[in-house]
Amino acid sequence: MSSNKRMDVPAGLDLGPHLTPVSIRHPGLGLTWTVLAVLENWTTFAVPRLGRYAAETKRFRVRVSGPLPGDPSAVGEFVMVIPR
Repeated sequence: MSSNKRMDVPAGLDLGPHLTPVSIRHPGLGLTWTVLAVLENWTTFAVPRLGRYAAETKRFRVRVSGPLPGDPSAVGEFVMVIPR
């Protein structure tokens, strides 16, 4: 059974050529994932709030290998979306 559960966590990115992610780290849990493929990349624009200027956020949808989100003791592949 497939789960499309969304989990937002702080992450550290290691960037490679063309500023694309090559690995992702979860600093609080000490977990690291290796990026196998960048499936998509796009830019989103934030809505200005309280008179601030609009901001851009680059996002990537990547296939990774490493500890599984629901069971960090198991290793596998899955897709995640990350901001840069």
